[in-house]
Amino acid sequence: MCRMAARTGAEAPLSLLLRDLPHALYEQAYRPRMQHQGSVNVDGTGVVWWPPGESEPLRYASDLPPWSDPNLPHLAPRLRATAQLAAVRSGTPGLPYGPSAAAPFLNDGVAVAHNGRIDEFPGPVGRELLAELPDDLLGRIGLLTDSVVLALTVARRRREDPGVGLGGAVAATVSEVERRCVAAGRAATLTMLACDGARIVGVRAAIGSRQGGTRRAATLFTTRRDGTALAASEPLDDVGDWTELPDRHLVELTPGQARLTPLPSPRPAPSPNPGGAPAQHPTANLETAG
Repeated sequence: MCRMAARTGAEAPLSLLLRDLPHALYEQAYRPRMQHQGSVNVDGTGVVWWPPGESEPLRYASDLPPWSDPNLPHLAPRLRATAQLAAVRSGTPGLPYGPSAAAPFLNDGVAVAHNGRIDEFPGPVGRELLAELPDDLLGRIGLLTDSVVLALTVARRRREDPGVGLGGAVAATVSEVERRCVAAGRAATLTMLACDGARIVGVRAAIGSRQGGTRRAATLFTTRRDGTALAASEPLDDVGDWTELPDRHLVELTPGQARLTPLPSPRPAPSPNPGGAPAQHPTANLETAG
């Protein structure tokens, strides 16, 4: 498992998510409070941010925990952003390590981080997802991990149906992976955060079972305060306005709105699926106050 956090709103330093808040990612890397699997997240640190007045985001990634990186602790307080997505990694045994494997992953102006795993990756599920990627997205794979392929699948889904928006692309990615897992008899945990500079999309889902009971989806919490929207694997402070995202739901966050979307039940589908259309998901307003 990993820990991740995102914010959008007025500009703030990158250190806000990484270290400034009481339970920022710096602490969650060595002392997570709500982590289902693993006990530390010290296999990499990454952040994608949108500098004020710029449309193109920047990415910084390291294979070190945040306190060991020689550059980020000094740069983060001085780099400011209107939107940012950051993560600390707990690497899955058997998958590669390195800066290219550290989330968030940036494709076509969208940053994606994944907290979870696709079991036995690449396996049949990973091979089918790879087979659907166009050549230019395949060429972006540095180190092959399930999280990298999930981020590229979100990019593919956005291209296939731009009208569904970022939330629709993330929901379609989860549905596709779940269908392939059902068909292959595999399990997956698919909690993710995505950001395009204007909005944050978070999803919480899991499929399959593990020894001792049903597989649990990794936690995800959100809040909106003082003109800012925040999402994180676990609350970044002890203020009591954090809301836990229900299992099998997707949320789209801006400073002025939160839209909650229930995910449909997973169902098997023929495999491979040659360019099927993204599934449509009904949305419901959780909260619309500015």
